[in-house]
Amino acid sequence: MDKRVQKLFSVGTARDLLQVVWPDFIEVNDCTLAAFQWGGNYSGWDEPKTETECFINHTHIMDEFLNGATFRHREQVSDELDEVEEIYDESHPDFIIACELGRTIARVWATKLKGDFPNDRFRVYYTQYDNPIVRFHKVRPNEDVWLRDEDLLNATDPSFRNAIIYDTDYLATPVVKK
Repeated sequence: MDKRVQKLFSVGTARDLLQVVWPDFIEVNDCTLAAFQWGGNYSGWDEPKTETECFINHTHIMDEFLNGATFRHREQVSDELDEVEEIYDESHPDFIIACELGRTIARVWATKLKGDFPNDRFRVYYTQYDNPIVRFHKVRPNEDVWLRDEDLLNATDPSFRNAIIYDTDYLATPVVKK
């Protein structure tokens, strides 16, 4: 009797997943970007490069995957406009897994950035306030980092609960907010 392993997803899905977990990085306008996040059009090039990279490179993990933890809440703003907001059930197993995945993706991105750009320094951030988010930017001597280590450690804002900062200059010792 042939006992083949059932295939769970297609090779196309695997390729798409790989671009989120182990992305190609490209350089555009002196910015380093995750290729899957770059749509080819951006009007904020006059902003500091760090802000531009953090904006383009921020990835909401719950937006990348089908899940059972996302609820859509519709609120009527006016007679002509309804606003749809996504709310996440933080106790749902999919949300918990998305947080684990986000933490792993942050570490993997930092490792890949270090390998792809060994002469540059990057910071990769994981936050999970209402949706696990991973973002990164190059560290530039003439610009502030998105979030300093001491600011994370002293933060009382719930947006930084369970946050992690990976710095490619000290990958082995990330800064972790409990």
